[in-house]
Amino acid sequence: MGASPALAGTNMPKSRLFLAAPAGTDRPAFRARLLAETGPALRDAVPALAAISLDLVDATPAVPPWQRPGEPAPPTGEPDYDAVVDLWGDAAALDAARRVLSDLPRIAVGAAETVEKDDLPRPVGRAPGVKFLSLMTFQPDLPEAAARRLWAHHAPLALEVHIGMARYVRDWVIAGAAPFHGIAELHFPSVEAMTARWFRDAAGRAAIAHDVGHFLLRATRLYTTEHVLKAHP
Repeated sequence: MGASPALAGTNMPKSRLFLAAPAGTDRPAFRARLLAETGPALRDAVPALAAISLDLVDATPAVPPWQRPGEPAPPTGEPDYDAVVDLWGDAAALDAARRVLSDLPRIAVGAAETVEKDDLPRPVGRAPGVKFLSLMTFQPDLPEAAARRLWAHHAPLALEVHIGMARYVRDWVIAGAAPFHGIAELHFPSVEAMTARWFRDAAGRAAIAHDVGHFLLRATRLYTTEHVLKAHP
């Protein structure tokens, strides 16, 4: 997996690993082990990693706060993944981290990260609120350059309309065999901010739905709690 472009003015490549519990495994127990054992073991085994976060998919609301008009209802039951491991470091550190986690069912992707907003302090420990991840598949007739351009053009609208979010990140998938092209990260500082302040108003909701229709085919949505195992320097 190759290195990604700079993160927020630094030169830290980023990788994301999407983990699913093995078949027949108790999924809440699997997530608990990731936090109590696997994450700390990874941190200790690869000290060269610049930063590590573990996003547990355990914050799914009973009623999704956002769904496009005409979009099929999300499937019932468990989400596609149980956790996402966010890693920053040089290529050697990222390779070592993937080896440590090689026995877990996973999808590993390299990401070109664009941090559009970052007003949420995230020291080591449980980050506040809900970290929402949208795993986005773009329209099949869009060339990559056009999809990138349309998504970048969408970012100022998202910043204007999603008034409750404190952090907004866009990841373009540049390596790995992922079934999606981009990852949108919207971090809300509280459940109330997510549920009540996802949109500025009805007009903003309509503007978002119209704009993403230009490039988005479908999305898998994950509602997570972020646990920072090693904070950014």
